Amino acid sequence: MIFYFSGTGNSLYTAKKLADQMGCEIVDMAAGRKEKHEFHLKNEEPVGFVFPVYCYTLNDVVFDYIQNLEITGNGYTFAIVTCGASIGGTAGLLKSELKKRGIDLANVYPLVMPDNAMFYYNIADKKQAKEFLAEADKKLDVMMEKIQKKEVGAISSGLSSRLLRPVYHAMASTKKFSVTDECIHCGKCERNCPDQVIKMKDGIPTWEKSKCVKCSACINRCPVNAIQYGKGTRKRNRYENPYI
Repeated sequence: MIFYFSGTGNSLYTAKKLADQMGCEIVDMAAGRKEKHEFHLKNEEPVGFVFPVYCYTLNDVVFDYIQNLEITGNGYTFAIVTCGASIGGTAGLLKSELKKRGIDLANVYPLVMPDNAMFYYNIADKKQAKEFLAEADKKLDVMMEKIQKKEVGAISSGLSSRLLRPVYHAMASTKKFSVTDECIHCGKCERNCPDQVIKMKDGIPTWEKSKCVKCSACINRCPVNAIQYGKGTRKRNRYENPYI
């Protein structure tokens, strides 16, 4: 069983590859993340968590889902955390939160993939992104071999990531989002928002809450680059995993 969350497709791509090889189902953590979810493991099946790191800490979708997760039965539990460069202390924070639910996390694998944080700087173009993905595929193959062997790894305390949770929340403001006249009123941003923050009003997306998960799905996956964040994003590259 693979639990995943994905904003622009990297973690979904990873989860699907894992599920195909392991012959198991995938579960979207963004669906009813604040509702109670119960699962029973059969025949010591492995359990994986696949998601992106934001601000070197657990994003709110994953954090909330774990608080409401009940798993019975024994199975090797691992995580693959996708990132643009580093996951910081996210592994330790994930381990401690899962432990509260009686789930023992055996290993965490950081997987560098194309960055989507174009709120803050320019990211790779499409050619560079495909090169990063090709390298990530090779690393993922190695990770899958280790997962099949049920390797156990050392995991840090996660204190730094716990301390960064308030910083992440401070950076999650929706105030700077705006929409240009290029908007084609397709509603894709509303459908892709895991927070259900975006609502279409008279064909124009509006951000109904002051904060969001900051997954960047809306701005990166807009088909005409009509969504902007502040004044600096108009000329920056967008990213969506091309294989999803």
